[in-house]
Amino acid sequence: MVLSVLASHLAAGGGRLATESLPGRLPGLVVFGGGMLVGGLTVALVRWLGLHSWIGRAGAWLPVPAPAVPAPAAPAPAAPAPVPPTPVLLAPAQPGRAEPGLRAERAHPPKPAPAPEPPQSPSLRIGVLGSLTINGQAGALVPAQSQLITSLALHQDGLSNAQLRALLGTDPAHPKPADSLRQLIARTRRALGRADDGREWIEHLGNGRYALHPAARVDLREFDALAAAGMRDALAGPLTGALSMVRGQPFTECYYWWLESATIESVTARIVAAAEALAELSLTGPDPAAAVRAARIALAVDPSAEQLWRIMMRAEHAAGNLAGVREAWGRCVDVVAEVAADGRPDSATSAVYAELTAR
Repeated sequence: MVLSVLASHLAAGGGRLATESLPGRLPGLVVFGGGMLVGGLTVALVRWLGLHSWIGRAGAWLPVPAPAVPAPAAPAPAAPAPVPPTPVLLAPAQPGRAEPGLRAERAHPPKPAPAPEPPQSPSLRIGVLGSLTINGQAGALVPAQSQLITSLALHQDGLSNAQLRALLGTDPAHPKPADSLRQLIARTRRALGRADDGREWIEHLGNGRYALHPAARVDLREFDALAAAGMRDALAGPLTGALSMVRGQPFTECYYWWLESATIESVTARIVAAAEALAELSLTGPDPAAAVRAARIALAVDPSAEQLWRIMMRAEHAAGNLAGVREAWGRCVDVVAEVAADGRPDSATSAVYAELTAR
C-alpha cells in the first residue's frame, strides 16, 4: 500500500521532477516515504490486533476463532422405496441335525392336552343303608318323588297302581288320587332321565304295574347278595364288601308311615349277622384289627348288640390292648343300662370280660 501511494505521488510530480533538480528534492521524498511506511505499518498492526485478543497472563496470546459460518443444510435424502420381503426357503431337515428352535422344543416338549373324560353312563343308585340318597346325594328329589323311588326299591318285583296309591297316601284310609299318582310318576321320570337303553327308570310293566329299571342299583339288594355269599362260603372278601356299604342306621330320615319298624329291624339284624361272621373269621386269622372294624360298623347301627361287644373285647385282647378291653366293657355297660330290663349286660358278656381281664 505504501508503495502504491508513493508511486502515485511520483506520477503526479513527474513533471516537476523533470524540471526540478533531484538532489534538492531527495530529503523531502525520504521523509514523506518514511511517514507513509510508518502509517501503513500502524494500520496493519491495528487490523492484526483486531483479530487477536489478550488472554491469560503476560505473553499468552490465543487466537480468537472466527465465527463459524453454518454450512448450508444438505437436503434430506429421499426415503428408499420399500423392498419386498425375500421369501425364506427352508432347507429340508438333515438327518441327525436339528434347528435351534427344534432343539428347544425337543428339550422342553409341550405337555399333551389332557384326554377328555369319557361320558359317564346314566345311572340310578338308591342308598338306604344310612340316610336316603339318590345317586349319592341326599335330597336329590322332592320328598314325594323320594318316597316313590324308595317304595319301588324295596319291592323288586314292582307294585301295582293300587298298592302305590295306598303307600303314597297320607294313611291307609286316604290313598293317593290316581291322577296325582300319574303326575308324580311323570315328574319323577323327567327328573331321573333315561337309562342307557333309552328306557325310563320307572317302567310300566303292564296292567297298571310299575317297577324300577333292571339297571337300577339298590345298596340293600347288593348288601344282601354279598353277605349271603360270604356267610355261605365263609369268605371275608364278600362280607367286607357288604359292610363297606353301611353308612349308619338304615332308612335314616325316611319318615314313611308304611315303613314299618319290622322292616328296619330286619335290615339291622342282617347287618349285625354279617359283621359277626366277618369278625369271627378275622379272629381266627392274623388280623384282629379287622374284627374290631367289623364290630364297630355294626355297633353304629345297633349299639345294644352284646355279641359284638364280646367280639370287640376278644379282638382287643388278641391285639394285646388290655385298655381297649376295659373301654369296650365300659361302653357296653353304659348302652345296656339304657335298654336292658335289669340294666345289666348278659351273663355271657360278663364272663368274657372276667376271663380276659383275669389273664
